[in-house]
Amino acid sequence: MSVRSLLISGVVAGGLVVSSFGVAAAGCVSKSAQATSGTEGSAKWFAMETMVQAVSWGLWPGWVASGEVAGYTVKNERYKCKADGGSYTCISWAKFCKK
Repeated sequence: MSVRSLLISGVVAGGLVVSSFGVAAAGCVSKSAQATSGTEGSAKWFAMETMVQAVSWGLWPGWVASGEVAGYTVKNERYKCKADGGSYTCISWAKFCKK
């Protein structure tokens, strides 16, 4: 499967869904996302990408480049994944707290 196919399956076919649980104490916000892709690892990547974008689109370029969410500590990052035919669907949860 090509990278383009993975991107299309993760972004389009997966229908990435983001939800916000609201602002918690100490400048924290909880996010959740769902992503579908050709491998479990890429589905997790797309789910995390979506949560980072939901916190702030401005964080996305730095996260893609370094894997770090600048100015935030990521806590309680969790994934629940299952095989879905020839692909994987992962639901993710994490809390993003300002440093």
